Amino acid sequence: MLKRLSLFAAVGVAFALVVYASAEKPADGPKQLPVPDMKFNDVKEIAPGVFFRYSSISANDPKIPFGGSNHTWVVFKDYVVVIDANFPKEAADVIADIKKTTNKPIKYVLDTHHHGDHAYGNTIWAKEGAKIVAHKNAARLLKVSGPKQWEDAAKDRKDIKDNELKQVDISFDDKYELKDDTQHVIFMHFGHMHTPGDASAYLPKHKILCTGDACVNGAFNYMGHSNSASWIKCLDEMNKLDVDLVCPGHGKVSRKDLFALEKRYFTELRAAVKKGIDAKKSADDITSGLDFPWYKEWTGVGVVETPMNKDNVKHVYNELLGKVDHDRLGARPAPLDLGAGPNTALAGRTPERTPPLRAGFAPASARPILSA
Repeated sequence: MLKRLSLFAAVGVAFALVVYASAEKPADGPKQLPVPDMKFNDVKEIAPGVFFRYSSISANDPKIPFGGSNHTWVVFKDYVVVIDANFPKEAADVIADIKKTTNKPIKYVLDTHHHGDHAYGNTIWAKEGAKIVAHKNAARLLKVSGPKQWEDAAKDRKDIKDNELKQVDISFDDKYELKDDTQHVIFMHFGHMHTPGDASAYLPKHKILCTGDACVNGAFNYMGHSNSASWIKCLDEMNKLDVDLVCPGHGKVSRKDLFALEKRYFTELRAAVKKGIDAKKSADDITSGLDFPWYKEWTGVGVVETPMNKDNVKHVYNELLGKVDHDRLGARPAPLDLGAGPNTALAGRTPERTPPLRAGFAPASARPILSA
């Protein structure tokens, strides 16, 4: 009898140790979403019901056509949400790709900012029945400066000439949410980054952030409408989000360490320009002296070899000298082509002057969660 009790006791202790060990062992968490391997114009489902289209672009090969912005679309239960509108021609291409993935209607399209490669396709999406959503500053700039910029752009692009500028239907202040029992998307404004009206789309369920040009992957940072000091702070705020994948406005999908690369670029650029100003150097001399070896490892092109960096230095140079009024940026056009073609840089442009935000001009409704 004593032997039997001893056996039961031993078995009980062993069982308790197994349970304890199991409790102490950390449970396997959800697997991180893989970074897709993509070629230009590929479409891949990067999470359930979430698709990414990689648009063509190159900082150093003019033979590669500029395909405008990247795109992400999210298939809800009854409709589709699209991030970025692109140009009219490319918008039609993207719509065709979307229809290969779902037969649900496109209900909302987010303009991540007012630049042509992210907003001029609004007119095509509207014909599909979509409502255009943007931050209130992007809506303002598209309305105040858009008509003249559209007219100028129409001289170089037939798809713009053959269409009309479509304004924003729904503008928001800090946040605009869309949610049903299948998907959840939050449009967010972190502050003045690439433009005063930047908006990103956060998918908390899938840990994906679609950034527009507030965060790009490569030598595609146009700073002419930016606030570089604010941009750095906003990247820190982005980095606080729980993110597996970053879907940038241009370049390949990345992990969230892309935020650190972008921050390093702006931080070191500001430091180099400040050092040059203190040494009484010109903006051109500062540009020729830039030395960021890591930048080529990231982008595939040297920092001095990238035409846009010359204009970025001039912008930061004027910022640090107090010659840029950030509240009035955006009236002059951004380049229509962020690739290696002749439209890449806007050399010689003077600091921006644009009409101030007028009270009541663009509705600034911080929207509640929508269930549609």
